[in-house]
Amino acid sequence: MIDRYRNLPLFEWSPACRLISFPPGKQVGIIRQVAAKWLGHHSSRQADAYAIQVDDEIQERFSQLGILPNEKKRLSEEFWNAVRAEIRRQRPSSRPGGSAA
Repeated sequence: MIDRYRNLPLFEWSPACRLISFPPGKQVGIIRQVAAKWLGHHSSRQADAYAIQVDDEIQERFSQLGILPNEKKRLSEEFWNAVRAEIRRQRPSSRPGGSAA
């Protein structure tokens, strides 16, 4: 009786596999490292070149993981928003009395 049902399409079906990577925008250590290195460059040209290099590495990692293009864009934007926020946090304040004033 069971042999009769072995060739049904239901038993041949396998769900689509979807890889869920740890969001780069939540990788605090990497975000802090990128922000610190970006701030350490002496010219905006060097800082921009570094940002391009980091973005290329991130995009390559996404491609290796098989992440879809629209998801790549969203994750990349999330990462760079977090880096910009960290740069603002690390950058010395120009206000008298520091940033808590």
